[in-house]
Amino acid sequence: MRKIYEKDPAYSLLKPIVDWCTKHSYRKVEVRGQENLPTDGPVILAANHCNTLMDAIVILRAHKDTTVFGARADMFNNKLIAKIMYFLRILPMVRQRDGLRNVLKNVETQDIIVEILENDVRFCMFPEGRHRPEKSLLPLGKGIFRAALAANAKFGDKKPIYIVPVGIEYGDFFRYRGTSLVTYGKPLNVTEFIKGLDVENEAQMMEPLRKELTARMSELFSYIPNGDNLKEKWVLTKILSISSGRKPYGDFGTCLYDNMLKNREIIAGIEHNCQEHPETMGKLLEDVAEFDRYRRKDGISIYSFRKKNNTLNIIGKSFAALIGLPYFIISAVLSLPMWVTEKIVRNIVKDRAFRNTVSFGMKLGFGLVWFPILATLAFCLTPWYIALGILLLFIPSYSFFHDYLEGMRRFISDIRIIRCKKLRKRFKSIVKDYSNL
Repeated sequence: MRKIYEKDPAYSLLKPIVDWCTKHSYRKVEVRGQENLPTDGPVILAANHCNTLMDAIVILRAHKDTTVFGARADMFNNKLIAKIMYFLRILPMVRQRDGLRNVLKNVETQDIIVEILENDVRFCMFPEGRHRPEKSLLPLGKGIFRAALAANAKFGDKKPIYIVPVGIEYGDFFRYRGTSLVTYGKPLNVTEFIKGLDVENEAQMMEPLRKELTARMSELFSYIPNGDNLKEKWVLTKILSISSGRKPYGDFGTCLYDNMLKNREIIAGIEHNCQEHPETMGKLLEDVAEFDRYRRKDGISIYSFRKKNNTLNIIGKSFAALIGLPYFIISAVLSLPMWVTEKIVRNIVKDRAFRNTVSFGMKLGFGLVWFPILATLAFCLTPWYIALGILLLFIPSYSFFHDYLEGMRRFISDIRIIRCKKLRKRFKSIVKDYSNL
């Protein structure tokens, strides 16, 4: 049987298609820090986990070399699914909550991970153990450190073992065709790190490794320390960012990495003020929560508050909407089976963070099925040059369909905000109250 890290012709054929779909599932993608990936030893990638399967997909696209992933073991209960996961180079990782008997199965998985690393193939884990759509980190599990220490025990005398922290940042966790930023941090040389520890056994190595990796991972995205008011602090971050004139994620000319660094500066200021002025900040965060509740109720995008001249903005967007309308109609017709199925499945899925994965799956899976059907119909019913034109129009149709709808959502939001004087006043009041601290 082919080993999970060995070359597979079918996988090699599918990967470029998946990477293409990944790129076109976002309006903008960026990858930073590739120079931090070591070349003198095996690498374990440790990434924050905030957007279900899309986290693995964006990391897979971020580097051309082979990468094997770990995923929660309950996804492998079905034999057919388990075979598919193995083909996709995904190993089952049992968590403590799965029970002690099942956790013991990780010993076998750990041996496979060590073999993968020994053959200089990258292994990626999400050490939080589960996804959470927040700008924070859950406590890191021990599995990643056990794997690194096992590899170090076996061949650390020949080559160093590295854990490379990875930060994944999305412009929006829940909206399809947002933005994605993958940032590789400075590698943690496990071999050298444990040499500097004054400890006697593996168990005592875990906590220093956990603290070091947590610190390094938290530096790579818009990290908000765990605690109260996580959502309110992130909304306040966006309010302060927008009030400073920053463009929304994905707008022309924006740099996702620079935006992330500026967000971190704002968050650091918020955390400082929460310590220095706890009562005042507590009241301000209550105002932020109320503002966000009313904003959502009125269907207004938070980015509509950055517009200084709404009249010109509305005129410009009206013109753009008219120009794009013909192709939007064409896109809606050509990709009809895809987006209709997507809407149905997204409404069924309870975990909102999983909905972007559904949209991606429709673009990839349903697109591969629908394209040959559409091609057959087009070439059978129309001349070849018209059929070719239909297929060329189809390729970007699914993405354009979503982009147009998102543009219309913001367009309508910009119209609605004109009559919401109280909400605009509340936005300015929050900015003023914060600046007075």
